[in-house]
Amino acid sequence: MTSDSPPPFRQRLVWDAEGGEIRDGAIRYLILRPDGLMGMFGRMSPETRVQALAALAASIEEHGGGSARKYRDMGAAAPEALLTVIAGTAPQLGWGRWHFGQVEGGRLDLMVGNSPFAAGHGPAEQPVCAPISGMFAAVAGMVLGTPATVEEVACAATGAADCRFVARTGGTGPA
Repeated sequence: MTSDSPPPFRQRLVWDAEGGEIRDGAIRYLILRPDGLMGMFGRMSPETRVQALAALAASIEEHGGGSARKYRDMGAAAPEALLTVIAGTAPQLGWGRWHFGQVEGGRLDLMVGNSPFAAGHGPAEQPVCAPISGMFAAVAGMVLGTPATVEEVACAATGAADCRFVARTGGTGPA
């Protein structure tokens, strides 16, 4: 952590047992079992599952993007600094181990080891890590300077060793 970076996520958390909440400043968090969340998708028809995963990704892009903007505003304004903070925060949230590639011509890659969403879903025929796709879209939009489209190109739920994502400029979501 540099002097310009925000303090580590876990140091910023306030656990209010009396109020029944966990907060990082104004942002409220929730501890939820990944299998409890992802098990819902296994109960949906394939068509509904695709729509629901897309809606979840869009919601995370919007709301998770608020967290990324907060990190940027707390001192991680440079793209490399923001990626370092996000990669350091993801495992503290239980979102697996995030490793970003280099920004190259409107493209940014992300590899995620130990995705809780793939593990919580179990075996699948298509990628299921929509929350990571949404968060990556928000972060990539800030790093690339324009909205980004994200594709999960490999998923542990489909048998890959790790989950892999590619963000490219030309998306339509919030940046």
